Amino acid sequence: MEALAQVLSCPVCLEFFTPPVLVLSCSHNFCRKCLEKILIRQNCSHVNGQFSCPMCRKIIHLRGRGIIGLPRNILVENILEKFKYELGNLQTKEQDQLSQICEEHGESMNLVCLTDDKPICAICKLFGDHEPHTVAKLSEVYAERKERFVKDLDWVCKQSECAEQARKEIEETINELTYTIADVKVMIEAVGASLLKGIQWRIAELKAKLCNDYSTKVEELQLAAKELQFPKHLYHQMKTLLEQHSNSVHFLREDKILRTKMEKLLHDSSLHQCIKDYHISIEEYFKDLINGIHISNYISSNADEILASSNDPPDPFRPECPAFSFSGGIPNICFCQKVLDFFQKSNKVTQDPTQNVSHNDANDAASRLDLSLEAESIPRQATV
Repeated sequence: MEALAQVLSCPVCLEFFTPPVLVLSCSHNFCRKCLEKILIRQNCSHVNGQFSCPMCRKIIHLRGRGIIGLPRNILVENILEKFKYELGNLQTKEQDQLSQICEEHGESMNLVCLTDDKPICAICKLFGDHEPHTVAKLSEVYAERKERFVKDLDWVCKQSECAEQARKEIEETINELTYTIADVKVMIEAVGASLLKGIQWRIAELKAKLCNDYSTKVEELQLAAKELQFPKHLYHQMKTLLEQHSNSVHFLREDKILRTKMEKLLHDSSLHQCIKDYHISIEEYFKDLINGIHISNYISSNADEILASSNDPPDPFRPECPAFSFSGGIPNICFCQKVLDFFQKSNKVTQDPTQNVSHNDANDAASRLDLSLEAESIPRQATV
């Protein structure tokens, strides 16, 4: 192998040939990059130039095509590729054999110390640190552990499927939250636009609370979704070990590590985390918005005259922003239910989660709701 490796090495860089391999008329082979360096050192920059072979000093003529005109040695490249493949297999076998040899005594490890749960050789049991420990044959422990490993793999597979289903439900919940937050913003803007300046602070407070509530729930759900990928990763690791372990020693070493992860998964309760509480209630925000508000204190008969005389009215009080029509002092239960039904219906409509809620959207929603409430008579001084 060493002699063949020398034949397949470039005489310039003394490493394996780096394709493409170029052959000169004197039959000597070089890496193309090494040959380019040789041309630079010999000041051969013209396509019709000439240079001397660094091995035999024979003059090589480029004949008008430069280094591109030199032929490639496809045979050497194919042999080199096959040699590297075989060399890799040989090194893998050598490492496989070394992994089954006791580093301390140089003997083959054919026993398993049940006390320390590790492969050992016979000398380790007779004269080494494992003399007082309980041992068993490596082949027997390997067969038993492998059978148990297959059963554990099936269990982890089922856990992975359950976790994947739970993760999908979390993603659906996140999407629902994304759609709901847009609806809640529309509701807050539509209802808030009908109130006076005294409740602007409440609108801002509710928006901040809503965003914080949304961010907190999404962060917790995304963290739970990330944790639910652990069984899937563990399943692939166990399956890979079962199918691709090189020897029993390698299997037992990796089995110990994976069993630790599986025990963690067994006691992990986050896979069954309840997500039914991760929702945002439009009704709750609506009631917080209008709680304790007496409309008669904010809307008077001369409200239009006051707004018209204002030089720079705030956005919620601009004339083009429609307000709800109230016949009584405060919205009653019938009105609240009407508004809630209106926005609940909008939840069923698929919306773009990246859509920005503008004042125009709020105004349109308020206008539609206002028209739907015009024919309804609301008793005065009703309470929510």
